[in-house]
Amino acid sequence: MKLPATSLLLLAVLLLIHGVQSVRQSVKAPAPVPSGKVPGTKPPVGRKSGHSHLYKMFVFGDSFADNGNLPRWCSSPITRQWHYPYGASSLAASSLRPTGRFSDHLVQPDILATMLNMGRLEGPPARKLTIKNYCDAFGMNFAVGGSGVFEPFLPPLPHKLKLPTLATQIDQFEKLIHDRVVSSWLLDDSIALVAISGNDYTRVANSNRADMVAFVGNVTTELAVNVKRLQDIGIKKILVNNLHPLGCTPWQARPSNYANCTDFPNMGAMIHNNQLLKKVGGMDNVKILDLNTAFYNIIGPHSPGSGSELSKRFKYLIRPCCESSDPDGFCGEWGEDEHDRLYTLCKDPSKHFYWDDVHPTQAGWQAVMDQLKVDIQEFLDVFQLS
Repeated sequence: MKLPATSLLLLAVLLLIHGVQSVRQSVKAPAPVPSGKVPGTKPPVGRKSGHSHLYKMFVFGDSFADNGNLPRWCSSPITRQWHYPYGASSLAASSLRPTGRFSDHLVQPDILATMLNMGRLEGPPARKLTIKNYCDAFGMNFAVGGSGVFEPFLPPLPHKLKLPTLATQIDQFEKLIHDRVVSSWLLDDSIALVAISGNDYTRVANSNRADMVAFVGNVTTELAVNVKRLQDIGIKKILVNNLHPLGCTPWQARPSNYANCTDFPNMGAMIHNNQLLKKVGGMDNVKILDLNTAFYNIIGPHSPGSGSELSKRFKYLIRPCCESSDPDGFCGEWGEDEHDRLYTLCKDPSKHFYWDDVHPTQAGWQAVMDQLKVDIQEFLDVFQLS
């Protein structure tokens, strides 16, 4: 979901007052993509401390991680991911239909799953797509597009749809444990991904400065409370996204014809990340995934010829593959006539970092996660094949 520009502007002014530019130094930058093989002195893949080591993954959050938990309704901003051209790359690979992901194919937890070296090609299945009283041996995905730590401030949704907060998603998880659908052995060597990407800030567009600062604190405090709750339930290791550079999304860059990022929203992300680091960064067995730096390394402003090798994978850094003809429209929108397509679609999504106005392509997610791979595997005690 989009973050109102007025909200971002107010937040950014506060950031300047509170001096948040230091956050880039306080979060460890993602490690570069390894070029060589891991030395053979480390344990083989899938082994840890002399016992079998097979991770179970549970995913919570919003559209960065959702893989099918929203209903299949007529195309709308909140259900567009079930309609063409979403999943266009998977359709080209003979998939029968879009899979409910906000991308041309795979999203963040899918890429993460491949890093566990368990032969997985995608993340655990969506809760809504799982039959009752069953949990896949690899885990389950509870993330729902549009969600946040608080109820989102949104226009009325189709069919009175109510988006679950992060706490509600964890309630769903805990109920499955209580009902023994998720058995105790599934919590052994379990990991969680918490992907919260800024939807909460739609609530504070008209707030004063004091309320704005307090709300940023409330969001990050609630995030920390829910991370601690996952630990108390029995999740062994937890990965938590920080906020990506909001001002570099195509939605924010469109007024400049995708030439420039917008500074103020990026500063807004920085204060969130600074607060998150203070409240979550010191928890045992919790790792903050620095999406902000990983995104910025690719799509941030670079002088000619100085961009990172990762940025050179993409011909278009902040121009989306799927672009609405209306600034207030959405990718996949159609007019009243069945031939009236209200969007344009690129020929090759892999040349674009962004798929639509706010979500990366599969290639974009791969480039982001490639930077984080070494740190993630060290944190999870997983090693690459030699």
